[in-house]
Amino acid sequence: MKYDVCVFGGCSLDRIFYQKIDGTYNEQADTIAPGGKGANQAVAASKAGAKTTIITKIGKDDIGRDILSNLSFYNVNISNVEEIDGLDNDYSDIYINIKDKDNDIKRYSGAINSFTPDMIDNYRDVLLSSKIIVCQLKIPKEVTIKLINFCHEHKKTLILTPCRPEKLSVTDQDNLDLIDKIGIITCNKKECQTIFNSDNIEECVKKYPNKLIVTLGSEGLIYHNGKRFVRMPAIETDVVDTTGAGDTLNGNLSAYLAKGMDLKHALRKAMYASAMKLMMKTAQAGMPYLSDLETFIQNKRNKHFEYRDELNFITEQIKYAYESVKYSVYSVKSKKDHTLVTDMDLEIEKYLINKIKEKYPNDNFVTEETYSNNELQNRSWIIDPIDGTIHFIKKDGYFGIQLAFYDESEIKFSVIYLPEKNELFYCGKGLGTFVNNEKILPTDDSPIEQSIVEFSGSINKKYEVKKMCFDKLMNNEGLKVADVLFINCASLAYANLVMKRTDALIISTTDPWDVMPGEFMTKECDYKVIYLDADKSVRLVTKSQEIIDMLLPKE
Repeated sequence: MKYDVCVFGGCSLDRIFYQKIDGTYNEQADTIAPGGKGANQAVAASKAGAKTTIITKIGKDDIGRDILSNLSFYNVNISNVEEIDGLDNDYSDIYINIKDKDNDIKRYSGAINSFTPDMIDNYRDVLLSSKIIVCQLKIPKEVTIKLINFCHEHKKTLILTPCRPEKLSVTDQDNLDLIDKIGIITCNKKECQTIFNSDNIEECVKKYPNKLIVTLGSEGLIYHNGKRFVRMPAIETDVVDTTGAGDTLNGNLSAYLAKGMDLKHALRKAMYASAMKLMMKTAQAGMPYLSDLETFIQNKRNKHFEYRDELNFITEQIKYAYESVKYSVYSVKSKKDHTLVTDMDLEIEKYLINKIKEKYPNDNFVTEETYSNNELQNRSWIIDPIDGTIHFIKKDGYFGIQLAFYDESEIKFSVIYLPEKNELFYCGKGLGTFVNNEKILPTDDSPIEQSIVEFSGSINKKYEVKKMCFDKLMNNEGLKVADVLFINCASLAYANLVMKRTDALIISTTDPWDVMPGEFMTKECDYKVIYLDADKSVRLVTKSQEIIDMLLPKE
């Protein structure tokens, strides 16, 4: 069986005490719940949508059965859990203070001390069939050493959380070799100082780019990407219980990396999950499911956005619009301008207009099929129900649904939905651009020889201008771009650009429903828009000065 995430670590029972107003604690625990760093990280990964298993040992008693049942409840695979007669289970007494809801933990170790190096051999196939492996330093060090060497030898990504940082201290020269072999180390500031025997956190992370990630509490986190420091601010939230917040971050990080997300975006999403956990009591029960996290992220990011209600409303409706008709049988007609339209175009447009009218009855519409002659005025919805109709008819997946919202003489937000890619983009003025609720963060530009330029709009429109651009891009005596592509779907072209799947766009369509949603997104992402002809019907959208220099006439 293949897994997204395999956690190698311990389980325990948490006895939780909440401080009273008078500063004292009850003699009996206020809450008893399954916990332990290994189990916590496994549950976090599973709730984040990753297919997760855990390699662990537990005592075969009532506590062990509760731990096992709880893992199953959260859909963690338990086929690699060893139940052993007579083995004491781990437990922790966790004291939550009133002031900052931080915890003081007294740990009592049992089963976790029984881990042995031969477990690496016994579960070799499980480890090799997992995309990401997660471990801690609570297990005996000789077991951790063998696991690190195994993962390094077999090129498996290992995420280590050093909750016993002294075991990895660089004062032991052998640990330097171990650190080099670990894929990712996530630690807090104190753990980092202990491991590297230094108070200079920046110096530490710079020495281990894309490996060492240091959380800084209310200051967020920091790491180095090989070129510069990456600082991510903390997510503001109401803190109820800090227990398991770090495990939530690591479990979510492993889940998103397993899904193919890059480190920067995976970390940011994991930080939102950790913030959401802080709002809830206990570790595992407080960890968010992916669907709840998506809603939390969107509401948190849009909290101060003036058009939050409109944006949240339409990002839901645009998906429903497609789902309501995607299995329908449709006919194809030719319009007066000889372009094609299907019944699906009309049905999706009708659905969106009716839903908007129900909620915002006084709003105006500028749409491709029904209101194409309307002029923009305050509170206007610009809608293209199926962008790339010919591709929709051909069933090749290169089509999208897009819209923009216009008010007070400017676009306030836009949305692009690519059903076949399962990608929903939205961008608000000053908010940034997001895909599936993950913020698209800045990335370095590609060198010219690795750049891809996309052409969009009918190939017959402004053919001579496009041919001239093609010749300059591909037949230049000096540097050339890596490739060009042409798909007549503006929504996909703009989405490709903001996702950095391409590096420049040359587009010849000028209809507002074609260009306004995507151009707004690219401008908010700091792309330049340059017109390539006198009547401004062909535009270049890019960040690359090299591509601009190639295409613009020399003075």
